[in-house]
Amino acid sequence: MRNTAAFNEGREGDVAGLVREVQGRVGALADLLHGLSEEVVEGSDATGAVVARVSGAGRLLGLTVDPRAMRDLDHVAMSAAIQGAIGAARSEVGERLTRAMADLTPDLTPGLTADAGADPPLGDPLAPYVRALLREE
Repeated sequence: MRNTAAFNEGREGDVAGLVREVQGRVGALADLLHGLSEEVVEGSDATGAVVARVSGAGRLLGLTVDPRAMRDLDHVAMSAAIQGAIGAARSEVGERLTRAMADLTPDLTPGLTADAGADPPLGDPLAPYVRALLREE
């Protein structure tokens, strides 16, 4: 990513080369998101009584409820178990996306982890420009 590095360092580079690099990354990102959207991820509540299946895009595909939970849990506890299972599955989708993004952009995201809450993300070469643009509003 020679041209991206030149831009990131404030040097002028080959604009056509930079555009090709950006297009390559956009294509790789589109492929990544498409592949993730076709995955099915499962998550369960804290007790394991409810298992939720979600798509890689986070859409709920199905729920499996243990028959004992149907008998033992009231509607409030059942609701909490269902929300917990869906939340766990969606969290796993988010973690997979974070790991995939770190793999896709290793030179832009040094030290990026699933719990990294840096604002802006570490290594974001456009962050100063975005902040400047937001200040100009």
